[in-house]
Amino acid sequence: MGCKNKTELAMERGIQYYEWEKIEEAILEFKHIIHHFDSKDNKLKYEEIKLLSRAHHNLAVAYSKKNWYTDAAEEAQKAFDLFPTDDNRKILELIQIKLFQKTGSRPEKTGATNQ
Repeated sequence: MGCKNKTELAMERGIQYYEWEKIEEAILEFKHIIHHFDSKDNKLKYEEIKLLSRAHHNLAVAYSKKNWYTDAAEEAQKAFDLFPTDDNRKILELIQIKLFQKTGSRPEKTGATNQ
């Protein structure tokens, strides 16, 4: 097992901050990962796509914790688009339900909800 790179360490810090209820710090760590990969010009490797998807997923969960459901839904959709797993689909659908309960308006059709 090799040394972890900066983005993997940021992910670990973000998860730890979230567990410690330091949501703002967790958000910053997850956003750091996203900005790191957004600034890359070349194509992402499989493991990088998984990490980027996980960062969007975790950011969606953190936004939900703050009741920022619109932002959370956007991040959950990005996670699902990058890596369409059951876990990403489930969090997207749960956030969309919360958003509907809060606003009373139905979410836009997404890749996860129109299947």
